[in-house]
Amino acid sequence: MKIERNESIFLEILFLRTLYANKKAVWWTSVIQILATLVIYVKTDHPIYAAFALAFFLIVLGRTANANAFEQKDLSSATMADLRTWEWRYLVGAISTCILLGLLCLVSIYVLADPSAAITSVAIVVASMVALVTRNYVSPTVVIGMSIGVLAPLFLTFVLLGGIYNWLLALLILPYFWSNIRIASKLRQSLWDALLGKQQLSVVVSHFDAALNGMPQGLLMFDRNQTITVANMKAAKMMGFDEPDQVHGHSLQSLLRLARVKAYFPEETQASLSGKMQDLLSGRKERDMFVSPAKRHYEFTATPDPEHGTVLIFQDVTRRAEAEAQISRMARYDSLTGLPNRSQFAEIARTYIDGIEPGTQIALMVVDVDGLKRTNDTFGHRIGDELLRAFADRLASVDVKHPVISRFGSDEFVLLFQAATRDDLLQSVERIMATISGQYTISGHEILTGAHAGVVIVCAAEFDLAVMHMNADLALDVAKKDSQKHWAVFVETMDQSFRSKQRLKSDLRKAIAEGTLSVAYQPIINVRTLRMVGCEALSRWNHPEYGPISPAEFIPMAEEMGLISDLTQNVVEQAIKDCSLWGSRIAVSINLSSHDLQNMDMADIIRSALLRHNVEPEMIEVEVTEGAIITDREATGGVLQSLKAMGLQVAIDDFGTGYSSLSYLKDLPVTKVKIDRSFITDITEEGRSLKLLRGIVQMTHELGLSVTIEGLETREQFALINRWIGAEYVQGFLYGAATTAENIAKNFDIEMVQLPVKPRNGGIAAAG
Repeated sequence: MKIERNESIFLEILFLRTLYANKKAVWWTSVIQILATLVIYVKTDHPIYAAFALAFFLIVLGRTANANAFEQKDLSSATMADLRTWEWRYLVGAISTCILLGLLCLVSIYVLADPSAAITSVAIVVASMVALVTRNYVSPTVVIGMSIGVLAPLFLTFVLLGGIYNWLLALLILPYFWSNIRIASKLRQSLWDALLGKQQLSVVVSHFDAALNGMPQGLLMFDRNQTITVANMKAAKMMGFDEPDQVHGHSLQSLLRLARVKAYFPEETQASLSGKMQDLLSGRKERDMFVSPAKRHYEFTATPDPEHGTVLIFQDVTRRAEAEAQISRMARYDSLTGLPNRSQFAEIARTYIDGIEPGTQIALMVVDVDGLKRTNDTFGHRIGDELLRAFADRLASVDVKHPVISRFGSDEFVLLFQAATRDDLLQSVERIMATISGQYTISGHEILTGAHAGVVIVCAAEFDLAVMHMNADLALDVAKKDSQKHWAVFVETMDQSFRSKQRLKSDLRKAIAEGTLSVAYQPIINVRTLRMVGCEALSRWNHPEYGPISPAEFIPMAEEMGLISDLTQNVVEQAIKDCSLWGSRIAVSINLSSHDLQNMDMADIIRSALLRHNVEPEMIEVEVTEGAIITDREATGGVLQSLKAMGLQVAIDDFGTGYSSLSYLKDLPVTKVKIDRSFITDITEEGRSLKLLRGIVQMTHELGLSVTIEGLETREQFALINRWIGAEYVQGFLYGAATTAENIAKNFDIEMVQLPVKPRNGGIAAAG
């Protein structure tokens, strides 16, 4: 039988020959097994042992026939699959014998429980296991299969017998099985080492050559004279050669000249590349980059060795370089419009002043696109993105001098441009606003879009990007608040106003945190008795420097800062405390904002204050506006229902000024309606206003709700309300503005005097 040159095939054939070489040993072992089984049969007279003897005999006949067939087989052209088939054929016979041995023990020990049969069976198994490893160690598959075939039934036997002793014996089989595997592995490793000892050097060389030529990088090894001693296939190909042998023995300069002759790179590039490689070989640099005329990027890395020279590794990193360039661009430019982003704009702006004549005027313009969210909600974000691209195109099309255009955020664009005079810049702003505002046709949709802008203009000597941007933002805020014009130019008063507002915000935050805001109360009068039956709690802020601050100013500010709920809690605590001090003789009405109605803890906050000050819930009324309710009707309804369940009264404030007043009366747990002051302003002059007010009051009464009319300022108004309207309660300057808790206490149980107060516009702010 010829030896296959392929190493793995050769070793596999050698292992198979070792397996099948045990034909005589297998035969004699089987004879012993057959005789022992027949002895048991004679002893026990049980026919199953005769069946075991016959089975052993048939298996050994099959294994002998298979071994003879293997000896006759010419394996010179066998494939690995063929050899695996022979291994499995051997395994089938071997494992069949082992399974029979295991079953023999199971029957003798557990099924029949014959002591002599059990001893004989175990003896056969022990003898067979000794031969199992020594004869079959070359094949781990055979060793594992035969071991499982013998030991698994034996393991099952001890488990079925039960008892700690038998279970311990079963567990001891596991390390025995593992020792068989380890012994076979050691023997097989010894054989392997012996076979490969003489071939080790050639194999290592072969593997080294395969690894060297399989590298994705090119590799050149230079000796101390800068002559190439080792090169791989990748290096040869990258330098324009077919084989590594064509590179061996060349110096660096010779290699570069040959590469240039092969038109790998032009002559003018040779000097640059030669200089880079000399720096690497001499150790002056460890890494360098070379860009070929074809725009290919190559990275060189040198590892110098004083004893053996230098290893130079280089690879084509064009894709990585392009990816890094793309990432760099993405980091500096807006992916949607292609305009510079915030960071890139700052870099450009830092050098913008260079080369500008001293008298030049520079403008920074911050532009916000109007209604982008509405466009996204109506047409989808894809249309919104296309609109932004079209908007950016229009910005870029405007004829201004040296423009720098950037997109800072979702709907915010920033422009930097210059002109000779301030008037020229203002005209440019007019052109820009006219260009970007108007009709856009996006994917068949006609979208009308405007913009607001803030502009700051400085001379070149005063250019400071950070300050200009901040001032342009202030101008933009002013422009958004001015309904007459869509853009504004920064003036110093804007900065003063901004700083004053920021100071006021800081002071308000401190005042709320320290609880220094006070609560004033405006009386609510029973129309029939003219006695005070309640009062509305109103927050007041007396600033230590600016004096009284209007609620119309600081309450929206608190909402903007997210402090309105803290403010409400202060009012709740003080109002319930004062109600307790009044002996709960009159009710107190407390306003809740939309933020308060989103706060699911509001009911617990009020309940806690009631318990702390021992006030009955019926003495407290909460007022909510229609605007506050519409924010989230489901959440609002839940909070109001909780308050109503506690026993609090619920009033709709400023009724008639919202969106769906009647639906609120039907769906929400309302007990009172407070009609807005706008309904009584002209009832003394306009009959239709009087009829409308009377109709609202009648409808409200039919729903079982009481009515308070706000904004009462004249005796004539009161007379009409008392005679024609039929409302239960009134509130307004006619019976007093908001006052202190002490003054409220002085008016218990007395008829209120109508004050000679003339109508005035300040009533809203004072009562807010």
